[in-house]
Amino acid sequence: MDIIVPYSIRKKEFGGTVPDEAQKIFGKIKEKPDLAETISLKGLPARTTLHKFYATSDGGHRRLLFFCRRPQADPKLGDSDEWVLLFYRNKGDLVGDNMSRKNPEFSKQFWNRMLSAIDDVASDTPSTPRCETF
Repeated sequence: MDIIVPYSIRKKEFGGTVPDEAQKIFGKIKEKPDLAETISLKGLPARTTLHKFYATSDGGHRRLLFFCRRPQADPKLGDSDEWVLLFYRNKGDLVGDNMSRKNPEFSKQFWNRMLSAIDDVASDTPSTPRCETF
């Protein structure tokens, strides 16, 4: 499993650089991805799921949200999941407190983040990287 941090998300959530604290949390998520809560939202692209993860670090409680787009049933693509980060928030943040469709602030920010992340992933090339993989 890979965790992908698109440029636009890295800039908004971390100010440009993914800190060591977040990288440690990513490592824990990769070890136990089944601890994430799967949430649903209308209008997601086909084969896309959302995964909410609660974490505690030296900096406090964190709420992370990823989307995962599963490959079509094609043996050449393999079974590897790629989780793309959308939010990395503190508990107490307007979005971090309640990452659900019932939260108007979450709903407002979600689609902008989703579209920006998809654009970054789609335009990522070795010569022009738009994502960082962990």
